[in-house]
Amino acid sequence: MTTKQKPIRILIAPNVPNPYDQRMVNELAAGFNRIGHYAASMAVPPSARELLRLCESFSINVVLQINRTRDPEVPLPPHIRHIAWYQDVFPETLHGFADGFNKSDILYALGDARVLGLNADVPCYVSSLFTGVDPTTLDFKFAGRRDSLDFSLCGGLPHPFKRGGLLADTLWHLDRLIQRNPVLGKSKATWLLRKLLFGPVLPVDFVPYSTLMTMENIIRGFYRPLRGELDIHLMANALQQQDYMDSRIFDDHSMGNSTEPFGWVSTLMKSQTKRFGGRASLTARLVRFLAGESAFFQQSVKSPLTGAISYFSQSYPRILDREMLVKAAAGVSPSLELYGPGLKMHDFAAPYFRGVIDTQHELLDVYTRTRINLSNNTHGLGLHSRTLECMATGNFLFMHESPHDTKAGGMLTAFEPGVHFGSYTPENFVEQSARWLNDDKERVHVGIRAQAAVRERHCWHHRAQQIVDDLNR
Repeated sequence: MTTKQKPIRILIAPNVPNPYDQRMVNELAAGFNRIGHYAASMAVPPSARELLRLCESFSINVVLQINRTRDPEVPLPPHIRHIAWYQDVFPETLHGFADGFNKSDILYALGDARVLGLNADVPCYVSSLFTGVDPTTLDFKFAGRRDSLDFSLCGGLPHPFKRGGLLADTLWHLDRLIQRNPVLGKSKATWLLRKLLFGPVLPVDFVPYSTLMTMENIIRGFYRPLRGELDIHLMANALQQQDYMDSRIFDDHSMGNSTEPFGWVSTLMKSQTKRFGGRASLTARLVRFLAGESAFFQQSVKSPLTGAISYFSQSYPRILDREMLVKAAAGVSPSLELYGPGLKMHDFAAPYFRGVIDTQHELLDVYTRTRINLSNNTHGLGLHSRTLECMATGNFLFMHESPHDTKAGGMLTAFEPGVHFGSYTPENFVEQSARWLNDDKERVHVGIRAQAAVRERHCWHHRAQQIVDDLNR
């Protein structure tokens, strides 16, 4: 005789308060409720203290946060298990990463954890968790004309990197000279004067144009677009080892990191935390509190150079992928539409940009009226929302090959090319896309088979059941 399992009470929090994250956590919560557990989702990411209060008020025993680990400053009660679901990884993500886990926790990645860049050893169970689809997506009925568009691509892009002007570059170098002066560089009064004179022209996150151009050229030389083989740490190391990383400029002074205004704040907090055995002293906590009240201080937590390295190693390859894909598709047919935030800022995308999609219904409309729905992923992890939701509508998806196709999150772990989706490489894109555009019958059959596979294995209640099973390991 089996004993019925006590229902899990789970709280799910997004990474950022945007419609995509909110829809994802809402649908995962619905998946838990569908299989007999209690789940609630939040519209915005809570602070650590707010999270603690909610757990106590609603008797929560499992917390799932996207792209977040436990906060060591505000610990959850020992009986509450924590799940961190990482979907985006930046080079700085791993700084102190293992400290955010207990032995009973779970770390999920949106695919193979090491492929995504989570290569730190953590003291808990590590696995993969993919997004899912909800019943309304599977049952979506399109009222318009199907296949009226040859190509479409739905997905935002980071903005192009900011290029400073000649005046800003000149002032930046002058500012560095002042910092390197043995007397002036250590004076807080000088720091205040510099901010008064240079602050209106030099943003907090300013990096010289020559440095940005060097970084761009390095990534363009190292990264091969549309092959799904991005290694963010390899890219970051390539950037960090170049000659422009001049220690005479990017060095530490008594005020902290010279590229950070009030860098002494983070220096003080680190020293005080180390002194008190990993727990911040009252002084450090007070400084952290004051810093948290200031947007100026918040921007100082990550140095401009670190931010630039993060952008070029993780975000910029996404732009290179999309640039090659858009140009290839436009070369086959001018019937191409792009949807998503940030796209209109890029010259290669602007002619085909048709707006930002605000509702799920609009998104599914685009999938349904498109012959070939384009897809790409810098890491080659194809089992994400764009892939699964397009397939769930019974429409044709076109995804590039990757050396990671057989790893967790890779397309070949769940689907077969030519059976459930179309496959391409940068070399055969034109040939393969023309083939599928001209074969209406088989293209429709591929979409139908894909929809059946998604219905059987890739709904949100399937993901919820996986989490329950992993919690019971």
